[in-house]
Amino acid sequence: MFIIFPAIAMMLGWGLRGYIGGGPFGAMIPGAMVALSIGLLLELPPVATSVLLVFAVFGIGIGGEMTYGQTLGFLRNPDTVLWGTTGTTLKGAMWGLLGGAVLSIGFVYKEIPKKRIIIALMLVIIGMFLGFKMINDPMILYFSDPEKPRAESWAGLLFGAIFFIIYLKIKTPSAIFKIILRFALFGMIGGALGFGLGGLWLYMGSYLPGVIFTSWWKAMEFSFGLLLGAFLGYAAWLSRKDSVLQNLKENLSFQTERFPAWKEYGVVLVAGLLIFWLIPNTIEWLAKTTIVNNMTGGTVSEEIARMVDNYMVTGLIFVLVLMRFPKSAWQIGITLTFCHAAIDLVRDFYSDVNPLSPFNLRFAYIFLMTAVVSILTHYFSQRKNAVVNLFLLLIWSCIAVSFLRMFVDPANLNIEGLTICQVICGKYIVDIFFTVSAIALTWILFSKIKFRTELK
Repeated sequence: MFIIFPAIAMMLGWGLRGYIGGGPFGAMIPGAMVALSIGLLLELPPVATSVLLVFAVFGIGIGGEMTYGQTLGFLRNPDTVLWGTTGTTLKGAMWGLLGGAVLSIGFVYKEIPKKRIIIALMLVIIGMFLGFKMINDPMILYFSDPEKPRAESWAGLLFGAIFFIIYLKIKTPSAIFKIILRFALFGMIGGALGFGLGGLWLYMGSYLPGVIFTSWWKAMEFSFGLLLGAFLGYAAWLSRKDSVLQNLKENLSFQTERFPAWKEYGVVLVAGLLIFWLIPNTIEWLAKTTIVNNMTGGTVSEEIARMVDNYMVTGLIFVLVLMRFPKSAWQIGITLTFCHAAIDLVRDFYSDVNPLSPFNLRFAYIFLMTAVVSILTHYFSQRKNAVVNLFLLLIWSCIAVSFLRMFVDPANLNIEGLTICQVICGKYIVDIFFTVSAIALTWILFSKIKFRTELK
């Protein structure tokens, strides 16, 4: 179960990430789902699980900064499939390496001084900048199309992970560092195998042009999430008896002071506006440049904009908010993860309007959907079986967004002239896979509630 549960959770999350929300914010979905599954398996207290959740959406989200569309394009050509597989394997490894390392801080958060955590994360930012400038920007080892270049960032993640791990090796006791290193290494292996092997679906699909199933890109995403989740789950299984995790479960001081619901809502509202609206717009205005994912550097102002807009800064904000307002952890991990899915949904419906402008109706749609999830997050976090119920909230709210997205284009609902097999195995196979995976996770979650009840 330590392998199967996180594997299914991350498989669903990764598939949703590529369907209802891309980039680093979309990658928060699989990060949240794998953290919640691991927290339940380790039987961590809800408060401890909420902290793990914040570091998971942070850690797994970082890799979403990487570009890999052109790398996957190499897999469709027999002459370049080996190079494309090398690129996906390397990028997947870096995603899992840094993601697993940052996620692991959720387990040892109470054992490391807050100042030390902040320094370690700042070193990641420095390491990422050096990786960009030393390897990625000069294209010393480049896995995209040189004729249509995109700024790669895998070396930035590698340097950031090295700085992060070395600093914590020096500054933390061996029992704590063992957990950090374990999740980093198993994340690296799972990411390498998941992306490297998963990408081969595209190669196989290029030889099967006449089959009904053609969602090879989604097969890649599902495989990536499945294997990365399985290896992170295995790392959790290896860590289950470590003294640090035992203390985490037994330490009654790991509690948070209650504060009014209005303050909880206020914190997540300010954090959301800061991350999704204020920082991007302010940086664009100050740097006089347009912020895009995988943007290249150049002038000093462009370099500053590139790094400030980097998801590492977003994750650092998450951690600072967590340190100042510990009770906001669930709102960061659940509400803000859903918020960007809602933003992407509204963008799909109204592609010609900026949905983040607070002076139009599109912004109101995002606000209302997110507010509902925020209120439910607060409600369930105060009740019995909080982790299970919040996990169900995240799963089915994201599934709801995926179904709503079907209505963006009327052609999505047109099945005229299609056979039943073409409808099930072709047109709606991804939606069916989402639903089946969500039902499987729901069954596991309700089984866990029943099992705990029987133990009592």
